[in-house]
Amino acid sequence: MCVWSAYTGKKQAAPLIFEALKKSEGYWAGFYTGLAVCHDGVIRYDKCIGHTGIFEKQFDLADYPGTTGIAHSRTNSGGGANRAHPFVGTEGKVALISQGSIGVFADQIHHYSEVAHRLYAEGRRMRSGSSTDGMRHIPEYVMPDGNQVSLSDIVVNYIESEYIKHGDMVKAMRTASGYLLEESCSVCIFADRPGVLGFINMNQRVGYSIEADGVYMGTTQAAFPGCFMEIPGNSVGYVTKEGVYHREELGDFNIDSTIPGGLIPAVLEFLKENPGSLLGQICDKAIRPCGFERGRLDYHSLAAYRTIEALVNADLVKYEVSDNPGSKEIDGRSFKWFLK
Repeated sequence: MCVWSAYTGKKQAAPLIFEALKKSEGYWAGFYTGLAVCHDGVIRYDKCIGHTGIFEKQFDLADYPGTTGIAHSRTNSGGGANRAHPFVGTEGKVALISQGSIGVFADQIHHYSEVAHRLYAEGRRMRSGSSTDGMRHIPEYVMPDGNQVSLSDIVVNYIESEYIKHGDMVKAMRTASGYLLEESCSVCIFADRPGVLGFINMNQRVGYSIEADGVYMGTTQAAFPGCFMEIPGNSVGYVTKEGVYHREELGDFNIDSTIPGGLIPAVLEFLKENPGSLLGQICDKAIRPCGFERGRLDYHSLAAYRTIEALVNADLVKYEVSDNPGSKEIDGRSFKWFLK
């Protein structure tokens, strides 16, 4: 489980999305950090191994002009900084951040291999390419040059390839994410479309807030200065800096949107017996058993975020930050949840 934030509006985006990311990081992530902005037709981005505090030491937010941007923090995946989000297309026209996993679509992993090799044959060279040494070896993602690439890097290059062909942002996102299926939510920025945030949501937690200074997007309520409006699953679309919201169905997917009852007492009881649990553990061991069945396209991840946010707002739970070096002894952070 990762977290991300996005903004488009009247103000410089970088400080706003980074502050939102720091607030969201406590819900999960904390091992890889990245940020991208769109300015004067160019996407500028940087990323690092480590938590948001490490990013602040390495980069100055004042160096990222532009009023449209995205930021991301992810869990420990192995590999170097090029494995962090955002991922940027080979031609620098599209940047993407994502949260989720392939989930119930694991049996369609061959689509990623097919698309990745086709894009490679077109001349695309994905920036996430890393040696498989010291990493979990996944043959399907290994390119002809011997490097293993990220799923999200394949997705953003597919979106960029389609966008260059016809210039239709929504069509490009739909084509790529409707074929390369994941239980995920993503947001894209396009170099030639300042003031626009494109979104894709299969069945995850993602929302937006329209404020006087612009539009905020993110995966947790903690990232928002105002009202959090959820974007439903099976969605593709965009929101503009003026607050224009456009949504279409991503495809013909049967998502079970039922949220079972009893989630709050289940989490409270779980934390009583298992203090110091991570959000992922809460999701799998407290939320899922309440009525979510494995192998079904549902909203268990969304329910986990909603439930922990409700408990935070009720002042019933808290998280504690602990240093937790990950691969390559990176400066990572773990966020462990306790009852108050």
